[in-house]
Amino acid sequence: MTHSMTRRGMLAGAAACGVLPMLSGCAAVGLGASTTPGAGGQATALLLPLTGAAAGVGQNMARAASLVTQGDEASAPKVYDTGDTADGAATAAKAAIAAGAKILMGPLKADQTPAVLAVAGRVPVITFSNDDGLADQGAFVMGITPAQSVSTMFSYARAQGITKVAVVARPGALGEATATAARQIGAAGGIEITAVLLTEPGGNLALNGAQAVFLPDGGKALAGFARSLNGVQLLGSVQWGITDIEADGNLAGAWFAAPPPDLFLPFADRFEAAFGEAPGVVAGLGHDAALLAVGLGNGKGVSRKGITRAAGFTGVLGGFRFLSSGRCQRDLSVLTLNAGNLSVLAEVTGT
Repeated sequence: MTHSMTRRGMLAGAAACGVLPMLSGCAAVGLGASTTPGAGGQATALLLPLTGAAAGVGQNMARAASLVTQGDEASAPKVYDTGDTADGAATAAKAAIAAGAKILMGPLKADQTPAVLAVAGRVPVITFSNDDGLADQGAFVMGITPAQSVSTMFSYARAQGITKVAVVARPGALGEATATAARQIGAAGGIEITAVLLTEPGGNLALNGAQAVFLPDGGKALAGFARSLNGVQLLGSVQWGITDIEADGNLAGAWFAAPPPDLFLPFADRFEAAFGEAPGVVAGLGHDAALLAVGLGNGKGVSRKGITRAAGFTGVLGGFRFLSSGRCQRDLSVLTLNAGNLSVLAEVTGT
């Protein structure tokens, strides 16, 4: 399926609001509990950084969540400030549980999540991190993971006859997780990984006969790698944004994974109208967390059984469903941008 729409600058990738979920904590900050207007006594709590280095991201997630319950603040989940540290996240979780929370949604970052799990007891934890390994520690992982981007792109690329792919990324958690996912998903799907290059942009790239290159990084790193690549199809992750592509002719015709535009763009319109800025994908997680909370209600649905219901949930980042393992399956789109038009090349379900 292919259709086009006018490019909307507000459709920004995760990089638009910081690639935060897999990063470690920063400086210590003071902790205080804060709520959305009129919230109180709800079964679901949001654990977000409202102060500290990631405050802008956390505040936008809280703003996005507030759009779900406008006019019905009594059903809004309560928001607790985690700050930037593991201790801050643990303190926020304790306060939420003491206030009656039956589900903890958050924290944002991978290095805070174990501290929340340690104090949560039997209360389910749905982390916003995109570190799939946290599922093995007992969390439900809601962030869009490197494996989900890889699965989406490899499924589409294989359908177009591509069987040899190289992975090129900066060193670090994102590159390493992407490389691991590419090897596993490629082996299962008939795609040979010809090279995995974890390097800084600007060097020589030996692709070993690859027909396509998967570039998970967004922003300046993406632009730097794209300058070194000619004659191969470029594949991208949810870390990309429209602003990355429109500013760089080297990325014209690239294919990249993204939330379904027909769901994300109306949300982006509402967010920008209300708050005067583009939301970014991570803010969409806050919206979908509040939507999930409303969907579960305050009764028996607020439980592990409710979280893992077979029907899953639909949000502005697409359909998603949690498995009993804690991992999440997502429905994502494959997009491209040419001549100012955003085209949906495919919709891939259950990645």
